[in-house]
Amino acid sequence: MTDYDSIGPRIAQQRKARGVTQVALAHDAGVSVSLLRKLEQGSRIASQPVVAALARALHVDVTTLTGQPYDREGPDPDRIHSAMPDLRRALAYWDLPTDLGVAPRDPAGLVDDAARIATLYQLDRNSEVAHRLPALLTETFAALQDSDGERRDLLCEALLGMFYATHAVTYQSGYEDLSTIVEDRIAGIAADRGDPVAQAFASWVRTTSLMRLGEYDVGLRILGQALDDVDPGRREDPAALRAVGSLHLRSAILAARANRADEAAAHVAEAERAAAHTGPDTDNDWRNLAFGRTNVAIHAVATAVESGDGPRALKLADEVHFSGDVLRRLPIRVGHHHMDVARAQLWQGRTDSALASLEKARRLAPQQTRRHPTTREVTRTLVRSHRRANEPLARFSAWLGRDADR
Repeated sequence: MTDYDSIGPRIAQQRKARGVTQVALAHDAGVSVSLLRKLEQGSRIASQPVVAALARALHVDVTTLTGQPYDREGPDPDRIHSAMPDLRRALAYWDLPTDLGVAPRDPAGLVDDAARIATLYQLDRNSEVAHRLPALLTETFAALQDSDGERRDLLCEALLGMFYATHAVTYQSGYEDLSTIVEDRIAGIAADRGDPVAQAFASWVRTTSLMRLGEYDVGLRILGQALDDVDPGRREDPAALRAVGSLHLRSAILAARANRADEAAAHVAEAERAAAHTGPDTDNDWRNLAFGRTNVAIHAVATAVESGDGPRALKLADEVHFSGDVLRRLPIRVGHHHMDVARAQLWQGRTDSALASLEKARRLAPQQTRRHPTTREVTRTLVRSHRRANEPLARFSAWLGRDADR
């Protein structure tokens, strides 16, 4: 990792290229000059709301500042990038006639494949997911061309699962143009189904790009409408109830990033009430939202982190315990939790604990951990804070420059 690998120098480079002073950029982005100076120096971690605000003020994409997609070049590039051209082509031809050379399989087989893809994603096998998706999407698109009735419903169900996995791997890898396209595809499939729960899921997915852009109020309005549209009378339906809970958890994160801590806490409380009726954590079919008590606890910690309340985040984290089943089935959720905890620990000066949390995230979900901007920013700050040699930190930092599948 070089100094330019961090967000701070990229902010400075973009600012200077536009002939903008720190004072002017801080004013336009709504941040303090002191904070901007520390970010450019690399002595402070840039939160996602601040990065979004600076990107908007500089008129660049967020990924211009984060440096994503990571590791596309060099002697040991991340293999997920080699899947993106085929994935891009598949998405471009999604509604056009396709000659496969053979007849598409039965819809039930494609539904099964969508479920397998969802499982692989939850297990942090994103490179494998990305390489499998183009052929599966192309086959499903071809099957959808001349289908109707129950057959079309099954194919739409398969596509929702495949699209969700596509959205996840493209977004996490920094291909925000592709993830935004997929959000539109999911909205189209949900509208075609006419299912309020599917449409609520589409709204949940759509707010992902809005979070990256810092459009928190817009995202909250979309989620609020989605909550209203899920008929309260249907909330006895487990799928609808999990959708409601997931909408509240996403709303909590948006509210926390918008500096509305009380509103965030209220959404977490609503999700807790929903989780009390859903039973254990569970995959939600093609929605793959894995809503339950554990995910609510994870989001309670995350909202405290997003609100900048390190002490509260660590207090809540001490109360979170993961069952063996959750660790086996949802390593990406637990891994992301440990990345959040690392941020809070760093704020509190607990540098050794922060590195330990990143190591936990790495053991559980190495691909996700290596591709996430939080990992790189926390690691860089840890490196700068250690005046003496730290062999574990040096090994972790070196790992960030290697293939994510290792």
